[in-house]
Amino acid sequence: MKAITAIIILLTFNATSIYCQLDSTILSIEHYLNDLSKDEKFSVGICISKDGKIVLEKAYGLANREHQVPIDKNTKFNTASIGKLFTAVATLQLYEQGRIRLDQPIGKYLPDFPNQYVRDSVTVHQLLTHSSGLPLWFHKDFDQSPKFEFLELDDYLPLYKTIEINRAVIGKNSYSNVGYIALGYLIEAVSNLSYKAYLQKYIFDPLKMEDTNIWKLTEIIPKLATGYVRPSNEQDWWKTNYHLNLGSSPAGGTYSTSNDLIKFYNGLLDNKLLKQETKTLMFSPKIKSYYGHYGYGIGISKNNDKEIIGHLGGYYGVRGELMWYKDAGYIISILANSDQTDYTDISHFIKIRLTGTDEQKRAYKNTLDFISNQTFEAIVFDKKTMEKLKEKTYDESLIQIKGYYYFNNKEYEKAKTFFTLNSILFPDSDGAKRDLDRVSKK
Repeated sequence: MKAITAIIILLTFNATSIYCQLDSTILSIEHYLNDLSKDEKFSVGICISKDGKIVLEKAYGLANREHQVPIDKNTKFNTASIGKLFTAVATLQLYEQGRIRLDQPIGKYLPDFPNQYVRDSVTVHQLLTHSSGLPLWFHKDFDQSPKFEFLELDDYLPLYKTIEINRAVIGKNSYSNVGYIALGYLIEAVSNLSYKAYLQKYIFDPLKMEDTNIWKLTEIIPKLATGYVRPSNEQDWWKTNYHLNLGSSPAGGTYSTSNDLIKFYNGLLDNKLLKQETKTLMFSPKIKSYYGHYGYGIGISKNNDKEIIGHLGGYYGVRGELMWYKDAGYIISILANSDQTDYTDISHFIKIRLTGTDEQKRAYKNTLDFISNQTFEAIVFDKKTMEKLKEKTYDESLIQIKGYYYFNNKEYEKAKTFFTLNSILFPDSDGAKRDLDRVSKK
């Protein structure tokens, strides 16, 4: 009887410990979100699950600034390149069924593809891993040009006729939206369904992702957030991204909610979309990238040997990420409808919180405490101040994020204070030097 009582006490203690740890993590994230939301420009939807259960779901800011429509938990955002996860899963489902081979050139499945070199030499594996040598965009001005001519997937097809492959980067990670749009044609040809219909039938419907789909720029989507873009011309101000969105694109033409993205990732981890061996293949590092490695349609990075697996999304008026912190058991879905640093700020906070060493956490806290001080913006970087600063460690990325908040809002003197601080604290950092040089030219 005593043994049974001891086991019950032990189980209760362990459950309480796990709850307290979870509560502490989520409370710290929520507290920081509330601090960020004091800025009226802060605009994100966020959803977090722990071991398959939603533990935080919040919305901040405006979905539409013109009409002062607030973001809520049902607000849909353009997901940008997070949508590449759907394209990769669809491709791997067809591979799993034996309908395609990853080592085959796409011409085996697309005999009429309008570029012979691409048709005969680029493999499915290369498209999935961004290692085909295909460029980022069809031509240098494509990303900033209006997209109203591309309402259907087939509208992109003629652009492949003149596309050129950079043979120097074949086999290396060279990010290509062009390559992922080509995967859409592959999915359509093999499945005999449109890309949109395929995702609906085999991904969205099975997981009850009712607020996710591919969209055309001319469609009216209820509760879709408007994206807001920093202008390239300094004399202009923010504008909407209506004309720039990649509608109907397997490279980034999806809308979703932060909650639906959590459904997707949990479904993927639970083998509801792919068999375990195929999922392992997807998550296995294939190509080295600047942040770690790229698998099949998914990024794999580490911080202090703790894996972070998922995909970023970023385009004009769009920021976000869908990440699985494998060791901690959290899935983080963040979607933002502007080019601001809102997303980057909370993303970095979560990364340090979940994977940071004690030293990294101290450096983050030291930095946040220092730059939140009311006298910070009036700081003079004299010898005495710098000697005092160097008694502690600081977080270079956080200082950079805060600096770019002001830089993007054209408050260059305030931005210069942050970038100057980074250049002094981190004199060997090329990024710190580049940021200071950039703001000094304003």
